[in-house]
Order: sequence, then structure tokens, then C-alpha cells
Amino acid sequence: MKVNLVVLGIVAAVAMTLTGCGEQLDSEGYFVVSGEATWNGDPINDGLVIFRTTENGRKNVAAAINDGKFEVKIQPGKKSVEITAMREVPGKFSVGASGEKVPATESFIPKQFNTETEIAVDIAFPDTQELKFELKSP
Repeated sequence: MKVNLVVLGIVAAVAMTLTGCGEQLDSEGYFVVSGEATWNGDPINDGLVIFRTTENGRKNVAAAINDGKFEVKIQPGKKSVEITAMREVPGKFSVGASGEKVPATESFIPKQFNTETEIAVDIAFPDTQELKFELKSP
């Protein structure tokens, strides 16, 4: 039950705003959507947001999250959203491709926000031009 309330809170926190920028669809039906992604109130610094289509004929798209911000060219329609991110593990190291010692990293976003996501958005042109994902620890 606790996870369902968290997921429900995330879905409710996805804010879509109107910007009225006169944006147009390109020749393949894409337009630009930008947004923010945070983890427990802090910007996600090194992550990925994936929009998986739930409609036939539409393509999945992804965008890097840097300093909590992302921008993606996307087609309108219903999407499930997966968010992943990596961070360094203090005091731990692994061996890099050329044998050098590099800081170890770990994925820290729980699976209910990525591999088992329940986050969904309906991207509508021209109304959806900005998204906000405020993820919180369960």
C-alpha cells in the first residue's frame, strides 16, 4: 500500500503547463518537451528519462537528465515513463577499461520509477511542453 501511495503521489506531481510558444510538429510528428526531474527534492545530476509509447506506430524516446533538467523530441500520445540515475559510491572503486582504478557507481532510483514504473503521462500537442517529475523515497 505504501508503494502505491508513493506512485500515486508521483503521478499527481507530474505537472503539465501551457506555454503558448507557437511550437509546431516536425515532419515526423515530433515536438520539443522539456522538464525537470528531482530525487527527494534534489536535482538528478546523471540520469536518463525514457518515454515508452503505449500506442502502435509511435516510437520510444529517451533523454539525458543533467542537473535535474532534460529536453526531448517526442510524439504526442500516452507514455509510460522510466527514470534511472547513477551516483558514485564513496570509498569504493572498480577497474576501468584500460585497467585504471575508477570510482564505483550504483543505480539509486527504485524500480517503481523505472523497470516496474507506474508513472504515466499523456503528451498532448501543443499543451504539453514542460514536465516535472518529483521522485521521493518510498
